[in-house]
Amino acid sequence: MEPENPWPEPPPPLTADAGAETIQSRYVARETDPRYPPHGVVESYHAQRVPVADEAAFERRAYTVARARQIVYLILGVLETLLVIRFVLKLLAANPAAAFTSFIYALTEPFVTPFAGVFPTPQTQGTILDLAAVLAMIVYALLVWGIVSVIYTLGTRRPAQPL
Repeated sequence: MEPENPWPEPPPPLTADAGAETIQSRYVARETDPRYPPHGVVESYHAQRVPVADEAAFERRAYTVARARQIVYLILGVLETLLVIRFVLKLLAANPAAAFTSFIYALTEPFVTPFAGVFPTPQTQGTILDLAAVLAMIVYALLVWGIVSVIYTLGTRRPAQPL
């Protein structure tokens, strides 16, 4: 016993002798021909929409999350810029007695100190390859990426709906 097919067989494809028909007439014929299944949207389970009052609260929270992400990324950008300047100054053997150089070194030292000694520091004729600063840039970028991901995940969840 074969399962019953809910749809009749579709019409045969158009041939060259049906050239008098236009694309529009073919489309209309397909839409009105009972041998084709309907093109309606298949009903499926969808979560209920959040009521309007909760939607406004969700939008405010989403805005706050977006603003927090921007602030965290701004802080990271400033820190990464300072660390890149430190790296370039050491690489180009800048005079550590100069005011700008000593300011940058003093400002970035607390951020680089946890990574000092992880890698050897190659030196040649006063030029220093500050691998601790490079490692600090990578670690801080990954740390901030993780923090922002958690903020985004927790801040953009919709409230649970009663069934």
